[in-house]
Amino acid sequence: MLNRFLSFIKKHALNSEGNKWLLAVSGGMDSMVLLNLCYQAGFNISVAHCNFNLRGEESDADAQFVKDTCYKLKIPYFEKHFATKEYASEHGISTQMAARDLRYAWFNELLSEQNLDQLAVAHHAQDNLETVLLNLARGTSISGLRGMLPKSGNIVRPLLSFERSEIENFAKQENIEWREDSSNASDDYKRNYLRHQVIPALTELNAGFYSTFQNTLEKNLEVERVFQEKVNALKPYIEEVENGYRFSKDQIVQSGIGALQLSELLKPFGLNYEQSKELLGALEGISGKVFASISHQFLVDREYVFISEHQTKEFDPFLIEEEQEQFTLSEQNYRIERLNSNSEIDRNSSNAFLDFDKLTFPLRIRAWEEGDYFFPLGMKGKKKLSDFMIDQKIPLNLKDQIRVLTSDENIVWVIGYRIDDRYKTNDLTKEILRISRN
Repeated sequence: MLNRFLSFIKKHALNSEGNKWLLAVSGGMDSMVLLNLCYQAGFNISVAHCNFNLRGEESDADAQFVKDTCYKLKIPYFEKHFATKEYASEHGISTQMAARDLRYAWFNELLSEQNLDQLAVAHHAQDNLETVLLNLARGTSISGLRGMLPKSGNIVRPLLSFERSEIENFAKQENIEWREDSSNASDDYKRNYLRHQVIPALTELNAGFYSTFQNTLEKNLEVERVFQEKVNALKPYIEEVENGYRFSKDQIVQSGIGALQLSELLKPFGLNYEQSKELLGALEGISGKVFASISHQFLVDREYVFISEHQTKEFDPFLIEEEQEQFTLSEQNYRIERLNSNSEIDRNSSNAFLDFDKLTFPLRIRAWEEGDYFFPLGMKGKKKLSDFMIDQKIPLNLKDQIRVLTSDENIVWVIGYRIDDRYKTNDLTKEILRISRN
């Protein structure tokens, strides 16, 4: 088994000269076999043991067993206790998920603190099968069908090609001691149910099931590679813009991609497969439709789909006093000045030149609202602000960012775009109020 172990590591480039591994060792059979093999191979290893305090004295005995083993073998040993049930309750997750979150966070800390290169875990072929079956039960993409990889980031799985029966036989031959986790006997956990009920039924149907399964995973991995190549080729379609990202509707439609590829492309923004199907169908429809993931908003505009993070905080209006000299808006600083009537007028829309005598203080800055209207400079009559934004081709993703300056509830300036004609300067203007970006 040692030779197969080393061959697997070499084949998948899991280790290199000088590498230092952190072994996650629970005290169970799988992790104790991993410890034994790494020790026999002469690898530079340290051991980390998690005590989740879920099984009372049994948990403490597991920890002591692993500690004693490491002491005998002169292997550096690290141990941490966790308030797992409390963490699960606080975060509204299962104890299993809590234990996973806690242990991997600690493992990453150890890797950094102890200057270790990789985390080695004892996942084997049956674990991989259980993972794929769970993914199928929950619903999954292509990545869920290829199972766990021998190497994922800084995590290596040197036992992934071994069946559990092989590991058990090796443990008995080598007289390797291990601890049994009493919770493994219960079918209350989904993995245990698969282990005790489903997988035996599958192996009855096909005696060579594990070999067949391994071949299937290799095929699925190849499918995933081809799939990812297609998705990666589409990534340049997503470009960064002000306040987020966008992609061309026509580009996506003409690429001929399906909802699965689109969902993978938009995965960093949290859009799931079902939402991606709806979004894909909306690309050739009327603009204005909005889709939302947990983290982002997708706005289907005329030519583009704009992606922006959810705004977690509503805009709080604030006042501008008569003697005020500056203010900050959207992390941009503005300067307020009073000028004589002979001053040169800058037509840059980022700045406002207003007739001071027509203003009533305090002025107010607020978010635009449905029903707002004003008299845009250079246009005849009043216009709804929503129509003005359409005329200006302001992208949908930026509309929520529009702020207005008001005087006596009248819009004086759509900030950054246009002042109101009623407040412009003219030959009768005695004093000018200039508001400009710093």
